[in-house]
Amino acid sequence: MRVEVENLSEVEKILKVEVPEEVVQSAIREVTNELKRRSKVKGFREGKVPEYLVKKLFKEEIEGKAIDKLIEKTLYEAIKEAKLEPLLRPRVEELGELKEGEKFQYSVLVEIRPEFELKKEDYLGLEVEKEKDEVKDEEVEKLLDELRYSFAQLKKIENEEPIIERDVAVISFEAYDENGLIPGHQAEALFVDVGTGEFNREVEEALVGKKVGDKFSVEVEYPAEGLNPLLAGKKVKYEIEVKEIYRRELQELTDEFVKSLNMGFETVEALREAVRKRLLEEKKRKNENAVKEMVLGKILEKVDIKVPTRYVELKLYQLIEQIKESLERDGFSFETLNISIEKLKEKLQPIAERQAKEELLLEKIAEIENIEIPQEEIDKTVEAISQGLKISIEEARNIVFFNILPKKLAEKTLNFLIENAKVIEKES
Repeated sequence: MRVEVENLSEVEKILKVEVPEEVVQSAIREVTNELKRRSKVKGFREGKVPEYLVKKLFKEEIEGKAIDKLIEKTLYEAIKEAKLEPLLRPRVEELGELKEGEKFQYSVLVEIRPEFELKKEDYLGLEVEKEKDEVKDEEVEKLLDELRYSFAQLKKIENEEPIIERDVAVISFEAYDENGLIPGHQAEALFVDVGTGEFNREVEEALVGKKVGDKFSVEVEYPAEGLNPLLAGKKVKYEIEVKEIYRRELQELTDEFVKSLNMGFETVEALREAVRKRLLEEKKRKNENAVKEMVLGKILEKVDIKVPTRYVELKLYQLIEQIKESLERDGFSFETLNISIEKLKEKLQPIAERQAKEELLLEKIAEIENIEIPQEEIDKTVEAISQGLKISIEEARNIVFFNILPKKLAEKTLNFLIENAKVIEKES
């Protein structure tokens, strides 16, 4: 077998492989015999169809399966011979013509781990500032107020009272740009929780002070980087009419009110403490993540990591899938929200690039510091997945090694970096 490597970049190589005639012939024969054993052709008993007829009737299938078999048999050996360490599964770039008695050629794109210099002082003992893990009284009260709003009764306003913040206004509207009415941007009865910004902050601000029957227009300029292609970069004019107004009847925060929520609390103070505890946990998690990002950011400033394009594309795909799954859990989709996938990709591209660099950086540090996941833990995870998904140990091992283990190792390495960083709390 002859192997050649063409350099596209520091991290992207084209591996050209030439397979000897005898290996080609063996693969064709193997596939032909498999088809011969199970092929059914009128006039012949199963498994008794002549070889020449099998080759004639199943020519394309034989070629396709023989090529797959040849690549499967030779690719790993070729990569090993070329001394390459793939970061991703190699992608077939070109296939030669398969002919009996002749050599077969193919080429694949191989992305390899980038080489970069990293010294211990680049990542140990880094100084970062973090916010204090504390919750202010006003933060607790704000959340308690939101709870009151959530459980408030809505009372229809029958008189001439104007809209105030946190009223629910029922409006009809039509949205226009320079080309006329924007498709899908009109409604006869839309409920707007005024002051939350859930519909549009500028429109909601304009609603304050309006009364039932009022008709008015609001112009909104949308940023060019917006995800909705029908609105991005446009000046949109909303023609609005107020149909109805509902006001929340807020209940006083008393022990009786708290009990009526059936949340497991008997007193206002118990609820307040639970809210404070939850906010503190969230703040700790947020501050911890911020510290991790700062530490990684400081290290990335010191190294130049070339990331393969396809590796970034993989991270980008994973980010989009996460958003898609999150939307679907809430009953939405990119289509229903009119989100442009291309614009979303543009927004997420820098995040995907950074994630790719961070993963490669953490791998390198784990290698330098001999950070590993204990074999016993790996074996237990493999067994648990095998039993849970009812799949073979080999399949479970592939899932663990390609999906779970890298994340666990990255997390362990990141914790090592935080333990060895100088974290200073900011003054209030």
